[in-house]
Amino acid sequence: MNKSALKGRAYSARRRGKVAAKSTKKKTSRAAKVDGAAGAELSGRIVAAVRRIPRGRVSTYGAVADVAGLPRRARLVGTVLRTTSVRDLPWFRVINASGRISFPAGSDAYLRQRRKLEAEGIVFIGGRISLDDYGWPDRAQQLDELLWKPR
Repeated sequence: MNKSALKGRAYSARRRGKVAAKSTKKKTSRAAKVDGAAGAELSGRIVAAVRRIPRGRVSTYGAVADVAGLPRRARLVGTVLRTTSVRDLPWFRVINASGRISFPAGSDAYLRQRRKLEAEGIVFIGGRISLDDYGWPDRAQQLDELLWKPR
């Protein structure tokens, strides 16, 4: 019997529950790897960046990561916001890159976030928020910083 046939049989046996799975190695997500002192420091930077978002403005997960000095870590921002115990954090000002609320439309969390944003004067058009009108930091400001930042 060739190798692929053996693999197929092992897979079928596992599916039927007759053979234990090969690997018992625990897989960890990237977010789980930022525990301890380093994780607390990263979380603190993200919380500080979210607090800087002005009233009546929104920011994307990626922009918050950039402001916190953690480029390309937008998912970490989501993880920190989901797990933080900070009380007075304006978490509702953080939306996804397409200008939409990330919660499923119609869910309690979605409606709660939308009400909070509308109370601050943010207008939704077709379920979206214009990042050109309400986005923070301004895209022009970001480009300026990138172009003229001393290296």
